[in-house]
Amino acid sequence: MKLRLATLAVISATLFLSGCGVTAAPAAAPTATTDAAESNATTPAASSGMGDSVKDSGDIPDPCTLLSDAEVKDLTGRAISQTDHDGEETGATTRFCQWQQPSGQLAIFLSRTTESDFTTVIEGAEPVDGVGEDAFSLAGHLYVLYGTVSIDVYSRGDSDEQNIDKAREIAKVLISRV
Repeated sequence: MKLRLATLAVISATLFLSGCGVTAAPAAAPTATTDAAESNATTPAASSGMGDSVKDSGDIPDPCTLLSDAEVKDLTGRAISQTDHDGEETGATTRFCQWQQPSGQLAIFLSRTTESDFTTVIEGAEPVDGVGEDAFSLAGHLYVLYGTVSIDVYSRGDSDEQNIDKAREIAKVLISRV
């Protein structure tokens, strides 16, 4: 299957750190929020359908604003113990958010890409149907192409198959808001 070259660096770091139960952060050190109520209790920003999508251009949004804590709990079936924000400024080309959960984790990485970068062949990647313009799984991550946005969803806490199924549903929600 195919993978964008910049994402390969994130995968390499993720695989290196996965033995420690940590997902790699491609940018600045995260800032932690331990109180779920203060981390993101408001309804996330959603695309109005009026051309405000960043599918093909514009600033990559902060993934922490795309899902409310209630949605994360609903989509993963797990409570949130901490939210890690990337601390990046508006205009960063790669953004991430990570929700730590007592029995799992959800991490979302968004970055700008091109179709040719996304479709670079990587051994071991498995095609995933039913989400985005192109999608594959590799090392527990679901990578989805949506215009010029690469969406990487990592859900941990269930079986591999259940994690990818949950990641697919999360990616569908994200696509409607990116």
